[in-house]
Amino acid sequence: MHQIRSSLFFLSLIISSTAPLLAQNRIGTGSADALYKTYCATCHGQNLEGGQGSSLIDDVWKYGATDDAIARIIAEGVPDQGVVPWKAVLSPEQIRSLVIYIREKTQLARSGQLAERLTPRDGVFKTETHAFRLREIVSVNGILWSMAFLPDGSILLAQRDGPLWRFVDGEKRRITGTPEVWQHGQGGLMEMALHPDYAENGWIYLGYSENIGARENGREAGMTAVVRGRIRDDRWVDQEEIFHVPGEFHTSAGVHFGTRFVFKDGYLFFGIGDRGRMHMAQDLSRPNGKIHRIHDDGRIPTDNPVYNRPGAFKSIWSYGHRNPQGLDIDPRNGDIWETEHGPRGGDETNWIRPGLNYGWPVITFGMNYDGTPITDKTAAEGMEQPVHYWVPSIAVCGIDFYEGDKFPGWTGNLLVTGLASQELHRLVIEERKVLKDEIILKGQGRVRDVLSGPDGYIYIALNDRTSGRGALYRLEPADATN
Repeated sequence: MHQIRSSLFFLSLIISSTAPLLAQNRIGTGSADALYKTYCATCHGQNLEGGQGSSLIDDVWKYGATDDAIARIIAEGVPDQGVVPWKAVLSPEQIRSLVIYIREKTQLARSGQLAERLTPRDGVFKTETHAFRLREIVSVNGILWSMAFLPDGSILLAQRDGPLWRFVDGEKRRITGTPEVWQHGQGGLMEMALHPDYAENGWIYLGYSENIGARENGREAGMTAVVRGRIRDDRWVDQEEIFHVPGEFHTSAGVHFGTRFVFKDGYLFFGIGDRGRMHMAQDLSRPNGKIHRIHDDGRIPTDNPVYNRPGAFKSIWSYGHRNPQGLDIDPRNGDIWETEHGPRGGDETNWIRPGLNYGWPVITFGMNYDGTPITDKTAAEGMEQPVHYWVPSIAVCGIDFYEGDKFPGWTGNLLVTGLASQELHRLVIEERKVLKDEIILKGQGRVRDVLSGPDGYIYIALNDRTSGRGALYRLEPADATN
């Protein structure tokens, strides 16, 4: 049984609610912080606690609580009430960054209350619907990126720096002969999934970053690739190339490789992030910043939405994505759902449909990591709005519609992981709307992937950034005896 961090959990959770976010997303710092202290702190306090003006972190909004309402009051003020208008001094983009800053500071102000609610008692985590314990199953000396269950009861584990493991009968065995990965920044061995007909054909799909000798501005460059193969006697065999991008499209950035797989009706869907070149997400001649659809053998469907458009990358299914790292199919209706990293603020949950533009970077609910604005636009004609978004960012990663029976109150809900936030969220989705977002786990490590196991339990991949250790855990109902 994994020993839950409980004796110092309350204090550590308050710290971890801020420290990882500050480290990755720089919440409450940078240019937005300087703007606030220059123009707002005199009335509203150095920490937004209020003074001559009202508090900005108590969630009491006299003139409207939406982002648009807050932006409007900053811009236009309420002169009769002594609220100063700033539109002559601040640009719309700067005003938007102040709104994000206020949301960030509000979240930090709530961290103590959140820590109290999520503190495990005697190893038991309590949520609105279920109580559970965490049990460690297996660990790796590296970042655990994804996992899959084989019909024989063994578990496959993908480690980002390259190893593919099979865990069987309490023993971890390395699969030999897997493709060489380009372990650059966020890249490496990422997604891994079984073909829906694995029991008959044995195919296993891998998504990873590759370098084929391409260079960009004199530096090594790479891109996301997909292969499939089989495992025989713990060896990777019969490899076939499924998706490969010519070197002319590779970039040298070490970020935003995307991946995650969904199989549907003989097709394979997967994402590639913008690869650190955000303007390319809107460019249909480039593969990055897109969700792709191909046949499960790698052929490109001729009815893809841009297949017949001159110069377009023919496998594109949707575009305008920053870094999709969560992808799953709703078992109730076949809808494909995606989560993607925003910048500082603006992580998104999207319902994916063919040919649609999801907006990045023209519209976003986030700003640059240094607190400078990207745009003031959160909506534009011809661009899809997220079904749900987070400000501040939670650093979304893997997702899974829960299909098990161990937590019946969660069946059909979308489980969403968070890296920097160290959170596991439960989204209640009905009629393609998010009705509820509950945090059910926090402060136990960076949550990179989540999966409904064939035994009905929920499995998560947790990673500790300090030690570099990754591990697979199982959520078990608190009254479980096994």
